[in-house]
Amino acid sequence: MRRLLTHFYVFLLLAIIGLGWSLEQVWRDYQPEIPPWFSALTQSVSSLTAQAESPDQLSEQIGLAVVVVGDGRVGWPEAEQRRLQQGEALPVFSADQSLYLYLKKDDVVWRIGPIADGTESTNYWYHLLFFVLLALLTTLWIRPLARDLHSLESHLNTFATDQSQTLQLPKRSLIQGLANSFNRMRNQIQHLLGLQRELTSAVSHDLRTPLARMKFILEMPDSPEVREALSENVEEMESLVETLLDYARLEGQEELLELSAVNLTELCENLAEKLEQLPGPPISLHLPAQCVVACDGHYLERAIQNLVQNARRHALAKVAVHIEPSPKHIQIHVDDDGSGIADHEKERVLQPFVRLETSRSRQSGGVGLGLTIVARIVEWHHGRIDITRSPLGGSRFTMTLPRRTQ
Repeated sequence: MRRLLTHFYVFLLLAIIGLGWSLEQVWRDYQPEIPPWFSALTQSVSSLTAQAESPDQLSEQIGLAVVVVGDGRVGWPEAEQRRLQQGEALPVFSADQSLYLYLKKDDVVWRIGPIADGTESTNYWYHLLFFVLLALLTTLWIRPLARDLHSLESHLNTFATDQSQTLQLPKRSLIQGLANSFNRMRNQIQHLLGLQRELTSAVSHDLRTPLARMKFILEMPDSPEVREALSENVEEMESLVETLLDYARLEGQEELLELSAVNLTELCENLAEKLEQLPGPPISLHLPAQCVVACDGHYLERAIQNLVQNARRHALAKVAVHIEPSPKHIQIHVDDDGSGIADHEKERVLQPFVRLETSRSRQSGGVGLGLTIVARIVEWHHGRIDITRSPLGGSRFTMTLPRRTQ
């Protein structure tokens, strides 16, 4: 919007200056010619002026207004001053095209006239021409703006029924920034609608399974085993709901990142100590003595934790965490010795609610959001995540983060 206002004021200023200068040149070229009878009148007035003792006396004799306007030394070019000194009469047209006669009497200049009235309507025509041309130029400036605004309005009117169309405007459009904001909003809405569909699909599948088991258990005679099974299903439902809500809360949190200097070595050591208390293969650490990077420690710890938990879930006996620092980047590798991931599945596994194990059983764990959360957190930190073959034989998840400083 600031660009639009600046462009408008600059255009208006240049239009006024350009039109004013052009019409002034035309005005100067349009100066009327001196009437043929003016030469005889000049000679007659010059002789009467030489005989007159005062401006009033001359005015009575010729029937024209006569006033003293100065001594002839200020406001006159040198050529006109010489002519006045030589006693010549100078004809001058005023702004309203009235004709005046200037003569020097003694040490002062007398102005006689107006001898012939100018046509004041000419001024009005020039003023009218100026405003008409200004209106025409303004219309030419507004027309593409109105066209682009109409395109924006049309897209907004059809947005409710069709979110796939992208608003395309010329690169020099004055509302290009507004169009870009609209396209970003459209992409965000499409993303949220996709998230809603994904959540609905996941809820319909993952929550119905424990609900069906709970209904079946309730039909059985009451016993400690039944109550224990019912409690397990309730815990599973709570975990599923918490995971779904947690993922939904992550949307739009990028602007809330709190970057600080975090020692990744210390973070990984503390995380491994905490996860070692849970069932699963041991975690082998290969870390530098110290590795400090500017990041959000809370979210980055969560990303590494999700990768380690995923590796322990699919590993046979080994899980390893490596940190490789470089001058520009920090790479965090999480390896396992499991069966690995097929090449055609590597991109899909990072998408929401995607699980390579389609049964979604409790033993295989999760609802397919852990790796998606990792990808989102890495994206927030302007990094990337890659999936390759691990030296241990399974999969290697590599987070590459820029080595920024606070």
